[in-house]
Amino acid sequence: MNLQSQLKGNSAQIRPFNERLILDLVRRNSELSKAEIARASKLSAQSATVIVNRLVEEGMLKAGKSVRGKVGQPSTPYRLDPLGAVSVGIKVGRRSAEVTTMALDYSIIEHRSLRYDYPVYNTLRDDLINLTKTLISELPLEQSKSLQGVGLAIPDALWSWETATGAPQGAMAEWEHATLREDLEIALNAPVAEMNDANAACLASLRLGGGRNLSSFVYFYVGTFIGGGLAFGDQVFEGLEGNAGAIGSLPTHLSGERKTNQLLDYASIHILEDAMTAAGFDVNSLYSGQLIPEAKDLFAEWQTKAADAIAFAAMGGQVFFDPEGIVLDTSLSPPLRQRLVSATNAALNAYDQRGIRKVEVIPCEVGIHARSLGSALLPYQMLLPMEG
Repeated sequence: MNLQSQLKGNSAQIRPFNERLILDLVRRNSELSKAEIARASKLSAQSATVIVNRLVEEGMLKAGKSVRGKVGQPSTPYRLDPLGAVSVGIKVGRRSAEVTTMALDYSIIEHRSLRYDYPVYNTLRDDLINLTKTLISELPLEQSKSLQGVGLAIPDALWSWETATGAPQGAMAEWEHATLREDLEIALNAPVAEMNDANAACLASLRLGGGRNLSSFVYFYVGTFIGGGLAFGDQVFEGLEGNAGAIGSLPTHLSGERKTNQLLDYASIHILEDAMTAAGFDVNSLYSGQLIPEAKDLFAEWQTKAADAIAFAAMGGQVFFDPEGIVLDTSLSPPLRQRLVSATNAALNAYDQRGIRKVEVIPCEVGIHARSLGSALLPYQMLLPMEG
């Protein structure tokens, strides 16, 4: 089930459209006066004033200091009140999980991580519930009462990655019939919105990163396994079953030529990690800063194949969707991310781009916590002025 279907199922939690419109306008502009809100929303001054006053009374907006202009009455700006709502984001990965609490203004309140060799359902479920309850209990009382909901970002068919994660045979079988979303809703007594983890990372780019100023983009996230998403009309487009933008499954050549490898067989970081581990190198340098000198050749070899494969997929994205941009983010450190982006753009220049706009990949700076931040953003989608 995609996010739009989930939101419709929780319609009682969704605020009236004009309230969501005003909250979104204030978020995008940092602060606005009532007159500016009326103009931007195309509401009458009276309607805008009534709604703003109601949102202030409910703790969603707060008034700033009045600003006196050259003529007329002083103008009072309004901004989001961070204490007006809180969300919880839960990201489940193949080797780690994260729990994040996020304020109404999208600022991070707290972030915690869990590491494991592979995810065991019952153990991880209980750990996530306990950690989430702890983080909620540590919130100020006013904020803990305004829990907007919980977002869950998780890979599709997690049980099918047993071999890739090095888990013993059958150790991840419980995930095939797991009901994590429902279990979390019962234990936390809060609505839970679920999204594929790569789509959640795309959402983080749309709200917090390189996609904020783009009307549409194709998104690549290079993590342990590469994934991606599509953003159009200020929303992440998930498709019928939430699998739109599942670029990791994209074939990289014609089936009649040879074995049809997928994009994830070339552009996933676990391939690089495995090579570094086999060579006795510390993989933490991929994420914490500068790459250790001894691993530069291994990184260059992986980067060449990954960049070419991503460029191939980017060409397909440009042909099918004609987006305003192609956005790439990764859990790699910022210097390595920039190297990967540059290598991908160099690979793109080798492709024949006749008949389409020139394709160029731009970096996104959300980084290693993109999926976790995206999960925390999910409950706030109920505060956006979306219709349909």
